[in-house]
Amino acid sequence: MAKECDYCGFRDPMPFTCKFCGGSFCYNHRLPESHSCRGLAAYKEKVRESGTFYQYGPDLGVRKRRNPVLNSLNNAVSVIKSNYSLTILILVLISFVLQYIIPSYEFYLALYPSEVLSRPWTLVTHIFLHSGGLHLLFNMMFLFFFGPELERRIGGKRFLIVFFLSGIIAGIGYSLWSVFVLGSLAPAVGASGALFGIFACLAVIAPHIEIYVYFIPMKITYALILFALLDLLFIGSGDAIARSAHLSGVVAGLLMGKHLKNTGKYIGY
Repeated sequence: MAKECDYCGFRDPMPFTCKFCGGSFCYNHRLPESHSCRGLAAYKEKVRESGTFYQYGPDLGVRKRRNPVLNSLNNAVSVIKSNYSLTILILVLISFVLQYIIPSYEFYLALYPSEVLSRPWTLVTHIFLHSGGLHLLFNMMFLFFFGPELERRIGGKRFLIVFFLSGIIAGIGYSLWSVFVLGSLAPAVGASGALFGIFACLAVIAPHIEIYVYFIPMKITYALILFALLDLLFIGSGDAIARSAHLSGVVAGLLMGKHLKNTGKYIGY
């Protein structure tokens, strides 16, 4: 029903109601500044006098000033909830610093193949350790570029499942290969297995993505095949790279990616 504008008298079939003064106004005078809104002036005066923040609304109700510490904590929690990839990256960086501060830190958290049953927590904690600056740099670059991409497509909680489950399975695969095939007791550290799981999962649900490998553009699926073949080729070379962990992470990521794709629990774009 048309109503007259309280400012100019024009009968507007779809009038606007001002949330500051409650009056009805036409399209041209809908903004508080356009109709010399007394409610807005009163609101501004109230803010100046009290020094507090107010919630917009008809009642101009007061919203209590927040404690700066609580505000910072709330912001931190919001970042954690909105970006698990970034949170993991920060935790890994903190853990890397602790490796050089606490003498026994790495010993208690590294994955020793022969002690997995007696120290099962190391299947998770070894993910947050790294053997050096370059190891950390390459893994965190990998996480920075591919982690958020997968997280946006499958959601934060599913991303955490893929990351940690891939890391755990990579640790189990490394332990079995080391004990029963290589006869090695060398400990494992690093997030490589978990990251290969992320990479493989992303390749399944978004095979059209194009990435650069040594400045050469290629589909992510071809890059995954290339990395897997290199690990298979050099798995028995005895080098310091945990290739069995990489391959175990790939298998875990492929299976989880297949499950997510079959159930439609991802965003395709």
